[in-house]
Amino acid sequence: MSSTISTEVVRTATERDVLVALAALNPLPRRASINPELEFAAFRTGLEGKQLGIIVVAYADLMAAVRAIVQGALGHGYHPSPAELRMHCDAKRVERLEVGAAERRRKAIAEEAAAFAPLPIERSEESKARVKAAHEEFLRSHAEAKLNETARGFASGVKR
Repeated sequence: MSSTISTEVVRTATERDVLVALAALNPLPRRASINPELEFAAFRTGLEGKQLGIIVVAYADLMAAVRAIVQGALGHGYHPSPAELRMHCDAKRVERLEVGAAERRRKAIAEEAAAFAPLPIERSEESKARVKAAHEEFLRSHAEAKLNETARGFASGVKR
């Protein structure tokens, strides 16, 4: 997936955006256009939804599709048909939504992990001193026990 596709709230492409996209695709070789207005109408229709005249493709998806097509995503070096442009716009939409969903999952996991993270324990100087004294007493008694055990071993003639 492309990390250059924005996961922010996107706006729907306008007719001007479609013209800009077609201008960006213009350097690609294609059949001669008999009627530019008819060609624009075909591309606009390809980017419409179920309601006539209403473009439903997001601007970010349109621009990402144009970029991919110019970079060779079609598998051929020719100007796309209206259907090819719409299919690439839809693919970029799916990609953008998957990136957004993955980011939301990652954020939810991080929030859940933070909720279960142990709280930091702050110990007072008094508490630290008690622990230190208990540790020193343990070390002293352990060393003393070890010394007594060694002494008993020498007394009985058994080496340990």
